[in-house]
Amino acid sequence: METNKDNKKKVACKLKTLQNVPRYTPEVAVGLTAEQVESRLELGLVNTDTTNKGKSVLGIILSNTFTFFNLIYIVIATFLILCGHFEQCTFLPVVVINTLIAIVQEIRAKMTLQKLTLITQPKVQVTRDGETTQMDVDEVVLDDIVTLESGYQISADCIVLDGYVEVNESILTGESDAVVKNVGEKLFAGSFVVSGSCRARVEAVGKFNYISTLSGKAKKYQKPKSQVLGSLKAILYSVAVVIVPMIVGLYVLNADYYGSSVEGTTTWLGLNDLAITRTAGSIIPMIPVSPLLLTSVALAVSFVKLTKQGALAQELYSIEMLARVDTLCLDKTGTITDGTMRVVESLDLRNPGALYTVREIMSSYNSALKADNITSKALKKFYGAPKKTVLEATTTVPFSSLRKFSAVSFKNNGTYFLGAPEFVAKNLSQRVMELVRKYAEEGLRVLLLAHSTSTISKADTLPQVRRPVALIVIEDHVRSDAVDTIKWFKDNGVSIRVISGDDPSTVSNIALRVGVENAENYISLEGMTDEAVREVATKYTVFGRVSPDQKAVLIKEMKRQGHKVAMTGDGVNDILAMKQSDCSIAMASGSDAARKVSHLVLLNDSFATLPNVVAHGRQVVNNIQNTSTMFFMKTIYIVVINIMVLVMHFGFHQQVASPLENLQLTLLDWVVVALPTAFLSLQTNHSQIKGRFLPNVVKRCLPSSLTFIVSTVSLYVLQYYTNPSILDTSASLGTLVTITFTFGGLFALYHSFKPFDRWWKKPLYVGVWLVVLLGICTPFGRDFFQYATLNREQILLLLVEILAIPFVMYGLRFVLGADRNKGKTK
Repeated sequence: METNKDNKKKVACKLKTLQNVPRYTPEVAVGLTAEQVESRLELGLVNTDTTNKGKSVLGIILSNTFTFFNLIYIVIATFLILCGHFEQCTFLPVVVINTLIAIVQEIRAKMTLQKLTLITQPKVQVTRDGETTQMDVDEVVLDDIVTLESGYQISADCIVLDGYVEVNESILTGESDAVVKNVGEKLFAGSFVVSGSCRARVEAVGKFNYISTLSGKAKKYQKPKSQVLGSLKAILYSVAVVIVPMIVGLYVLNADYYGSSVEGTTTWLGLNDLAITRTAGSIIPMIPVSPLLLTSVALAVSFVKLTKQGALAQELYSIEMLARVDTLCLDKTGTITDGTMRVVESLDLRNPGALYTVREIMSSYNSALKADNITSKALKKFYGAPKKTVLEATTTVPFSSLRKFSAVSFKNNGTYFLGAPEFVAKNLSQRVMELVRKYAEEGLRVLLLAHSTSTISKADTLPQVRRPVALIVIEDHVRSDAVDTIKWFKDNGVSIRVISGDDPSTVSNIALRVGVENAENYISLEGMTDEAVREVATKYTVFGRVSPDQKAVLIKEMKRQGHKVAMTGDGVNDILAMKQSDCSIAMASGSDAARKVSHLVLLNDSFATLPNVVAHGRQVVNNIQNTSTMFFMKTIYIVVINIMVLVMHFGFHQQVASPLENLQLTLLDWVVVALPTAFLSLQTNHSQIKGRFLPNVVKRCLPSSLTFIVSTVSLYVLQYYTNPSILDTSASLGTLVTITFTFGGLFALYHSFKPFDRWWKKPLYVGVWLVVLLGICTPFGRDFFQYATLNREQILLLLVEILAIPFVMYGLRFVLGADRNKGKTK
């Protein structure tokens, strides 16, 4: 078998066209033989999915190891080690741990996704050797006979051999109108079957499908647009642009300072070791890679947890997108109700003495259509669907969400129609309308069976004169957990909109029963123009008689008015709206077409899973937003101080050195920032996300950064612009700058910890203070971190600086409104 696979791959890579490939024309009922299938496999003519499957394990390892900033770390560490300052490489453990965690979590998430993808992988019915079986779409070979039905996404270009289907080719053409495909017409991979069924011969596979030639214009899946990822990458790219020239400039000014300094230097290959040490100390803290790591890890942890609870995210950042949602659009069926129905009443509207009973008509109707949706299952259970029927069907028109009815022509007995009353027949009598209204107000679904003496000539040419025959009343079963789920969204700031093809009063009644707020505020969109739909998009809670195009218009308008919108769906009629939404959610039992375009798949079909997804996403975003302030306060501060010393040296020709060393920053980096933020990133926080990520982070970290800048600038002023200088050496200046920076970090951490509503926060915060005090105040700590010995005046100055920091920081936080929009933990 391995040999066959290897040969298949080699030959498949060489094939440029299918023109010279021998073709088979199997009978529709027989399909290809085993020998013919084997010959296709040997040529590699299999419908292999050529889309990107994501990175390999080796790719994950390499991409996380050899990043731009990791290379910067490695280069700096190499110079420090060669200069004999290995103790200054305190940043290396953080780099190694960050990289390992990123690799492990990404591989873990990849493996989980691969396992779960097998569950949701689309299938297709293939006929071979006279037997029809279901198999994965990537097992289909050229010239296979496939059966396509409503809800399928066509996986390979085909020619219709019998039957007919209506397909949505919007993924290829951008046009959402359903297109009828009859015998002899071509079906294109990527299209969705809206209604009908047919058997077709596969005309192209894999890279030969038409969709593969569109160069990215027809994507099945749109990646979510993550604010967090976009903001973090923008910051990293900005730092990447300035970091190399900044390294060069800082080394030059440090080398110039220490080259004429009495503090003593040694050289390696002509490089000044103290200049390298100070340059490294001013560059390493400037790189904010940890927030990106924390975000990826936190999302990966949530991803794995959610998959165990029955929710599959196609991308890690899909979790974030759902967390930002403030409007959730639902269809009634499958979310509020569990997708099971039963017929509760069958009311004959004809006068006594009709030739056929409603049961005889409906049983023949069910047998003719061979539909398999939840409505047809309820009808079959009530009326039956025998093999031998009273009426003989000649032509069928399957149900479509656009028409909102189906139809069957019977030999010598005209045509029967079944669907939404107002779509099946016009000018219904007052008695019938009152009955429909009565049942709808009770939350029941009403179907009208109507008859025409004419027969169907074409699927798009139907008899227009139709007389009512019967009303069929169907009850949806409300989910037992729907009330609690709706209540959770209401309590957590997410408004619910119910969008359905059913009668709006029916939908409204069911929505009221499960607690949807303002569900009595409903409207029918039947016959409305797109402009009219846009005008009512945010004025109503329940929308009935909605077409697939109107669903998309509603979602688009809600987004235009500033809402973050999620859309749930399970059928082809939901796809347009799902693609317009910020986050699309599909049911695993729904059509494979809906699953393919969704960001999130509910594997257990449970609407009750959604609150967990939103809660996890909110926790990640709120916590990353909170912890990122600890990292970006360093970045902003270091960048400004680096620019300041560069301007002093190159602009004013001042002999100046960078103030920081990596070893002296260990307490800040490890004890004040790294350890506490690891706890903060995993704390429970389900508060609604407010504002945009980057402005929120900048607003919260700016008071701390400005406080540190003011403190450091004041120390530089005392050294360079007072005579005699209180700070007599760069070592004493560096020690004071580092210690005030570290204590400033402690005060900033206090604001990140607020509110102290978890048992571990106070002990952890006190513990961080104790470790910092031991590291700064004890002889062992001062020697280990190589702090300079301070005289009495310098110690007094240090105390003044430390005492001033919380007052300056608090004042700046108040002025800048840093605590606004900060989510409280729940």
